[in-house]
Amino acid sequence: MIPAPGQTLADIATRLATHLLPELGSEYGQADAGLLATLLLTISQDYERAVDNRMTDVEEMRDLFESATGAPNLNALLEYTQSQPQSLHLRDVNAHHAQGFEYLIELHTWAEHHSADLDTEIWAFLRRHNERNKFDIPGP
Repeated sequence: MIPAPGQTLADIATRLATHLLPELGSEYGQADAGLLATLLLTISQDYERAVDNRMTDVEEMRDLFESATGAPNLNALLEYTQSQPQSLHLRDVNAHHAQGFEYLIELHTWAEHHSADLDTEIWAFLRRHNERNKFDIPGP
């Protein structure tokens, strides 16, 4: 067991960036090592918050779906509001989250032409979703 996998990934990225990258002779090698370090940092950040962020999205999508009176796929939306991921394993949470986003895309397409208020609510949700999932990557 790795007790703090998110921190472990961040530590590996930091070591790569501070110890290995300066020792590389070619610009390509430095750029590649920098990219790998950045990817490790994003993975570490997403690891720490993945299930919480996705389940927060699911809860907010449920509220949107419940307020979607008149939507053509209302029964499917309401069925989704009563569902849960098969488990809290990230793969199952991701699958459940992805299903919600498929429904959200369909609903948003409909709302753009039929419900200005719901369209605005969906855009607000998407902004909150983006804020929750942005990465904090230190610059040079």
